[in-house]
Amino acid sequence: MSNQLVIIDELKQLFAAETPLIDLRAPVEFEQGSLPESVNIPILNTEERALIGTAYKHQGQEAAIRLGYQIVSGPVKKERVAHWCQFVAENPHAVLYCFRGGRRSQIAQQWLKDTGVERPLLAGGYKAARRFLMRFIEEFGAKNRFILLSGPTGSGKTALINAVKNFYPALDLECLAHHRGSAFGAWRIPQPAQIDFENRLAVALMKLENKLLPQTSLLVEDESRHIGKNCLPDSFFIHLRNSEVIWLDEPRAVRVDNIFNDYILNTVIGHAFQKTGAEGKSMQEQALTVFEYYKKALVAISKKLGGLRTREIMIDLASARLDFLNRNEIQSNKIWIEKLLTYYYDPLYLKSLKRRQVTVIFKGSNSAVIEYLKNGTNDFAANRPGYQHARFSTDVS
Repeated sequence: MSNQLVIIDELKQLFAAETPLIDLRAPVEFEQGSLPESVNIPILNTEERALIGTAYKHQGQEAAIRLGYQIVSGPVKKERVAHWCQFVAENPHAVLYCFRGGRRSQIAQQWLKDTGVERPLLAGGYKAARRFLMRFIEEFGAKNRFILLSGPTGSGKTALINAVKNFYPALDLECLAHHRGSAFGAWRIPQPAQIDFENRLAVALMKLENKLLPQTSLLVEDESRHIGKNCLPDSFFIHLRNSEVIWLDEPRAVRVDNIFNDYILNTVIGHAFQKTGAEGKSMQEQALTVFEYYKKALVAISKKLGGLRTREIMIDLASARLDFLNRNEIQSNKIWIEKLLTYYYDPLYLKSLKRRQVTVIFKGSNSAVIEYLKNGTNDFAANRPGYQHARFSTDVS
């Protein structure tokens, strides 16, 4: 990596090292998608960019360039250069980029150099880096093998993915998407833009690449193509769906407890339940918005769930809300959670797996799966003498 330019061949090192980046594009461009570890300190704001674009369209390139220098001059230029200098002072390895690595990043680089600060820019800018990241996802999927961690809703797949990361390469897609993947699974923080999700996925795979030995498969939770509003890239999703499966098998009572912990106890509902006084009152109001969200999520799946069962669960949800509001009691939420599993999620999940005709290489409880991974699947268990595939069972009770 030179003082002037970061070339395409150096991008993997740059992203794997979480190098801080200064995105010089306008905020409207940044919001549509950005590179990981970047902060938006634009050379032109959205309105200024629009003015220059209009000048370019009607008067040509030279007029647009002149207008740009007029807009970003004097105190405006001084302030923007100061922001870049401050960021570089705090992040000495920072790299600059604009859309194509052209005029905006070259001007910013020169203005910084005029103050005695030399930082490289990305060759080809955002566009080239974005193309590199998408190509990396496709190539990673083609040359590596995966094991899908599957199992009915509430079996604790995401928790297991994170539990084994210290000894087995595993990827948490839900963390990248900020969503649990179900109608009820929104996080309190917003999901990333689709482009940002794909870029995060690429960098996560880069960091895992060195942990994958020739006979090691990457453990990934069995997700649908869509995780909330984010969507897995087509080729990567196809590679995942063609992979062998580990089936996480937990009793329904355990799964109800898992969902209760995730969706009730470990949310603002549970926090309000544990608080008293003015703070508790304030949190209680926030908790009621969570119940309202669950009500809307139930309505969203009502067509597949059916009218009678939707009304039944809606009554149970309303009853749990009143128990919380009037008696500060939350255990009754387990009633609607169990019915939601029985009526909706279990049949849906099993129907999907039967249609896909998955190959299950191991089936067991949380502790059994962890033990299986600790003992090693690197030589592919299916090829070991005496090994038999676990039989797929529709028993999810």
